[in-house]
Amino acid sequence: MHVALMLYTGSRMLEVSGPMDVFHETNRLCGETVYEQHLVGPSPGPVQCSNGISVDTTECLRDGLPSFDLVVVPGASDVDPGRKHHELVDWLSDAGRSVRRLASVSNGARLVARAGLVDRRCLRDGKLYSSRGATDSIEMALLLVSEDLGEETALGVAKSLSRQCSWIRF
Repeated sequence: MHVALMLYTGSRMLEVSGPMDVFHETNRLCGETVYEQHLVGPSPGPVQCSNGISVDTTECLRDGLPSFDLVVVPGASDVDPGRKHHELVDWLSDAGRSVRRLASVSNGARLVARAGLVDRRCLRDGKLYSSRGATDSIEMALLLVSEDLGEETALGVAKSLSRQCSWIRF
């Protein structure tokens, strides 16, 4: 499955890295690449996240992107109802309608809503998923793994991650 993890100026890296670790651990435990992850940004090159870290994108919204099975939109400290992050909102408005599943973390749901794809209060509605924040984004990613590969696989991923992070509950 092709997974797009969206990066934009000010996005919270923890809300990207949590789901990334779940998908990476799933691949490791399955012994194959079930989730092919793509870091997608508005332009090529580094994107500065809210914690000051710059992360290089692997793809750019301006390029011809592959069809994604899942798009994850993290939140940011400065997501507003205005025109900020308009490149991402415009891309979501087009591509978001054809993606198999769309997931947002915390106020990333505002960007999804600005694209006309979901009610901001939605937790799950058909192909749309959202979580309250970084910690819940891990549980949301585990739910997606459970739907794709079964509860046993998701539980194995949760147990493996919990050995590394004692605060994860499963």
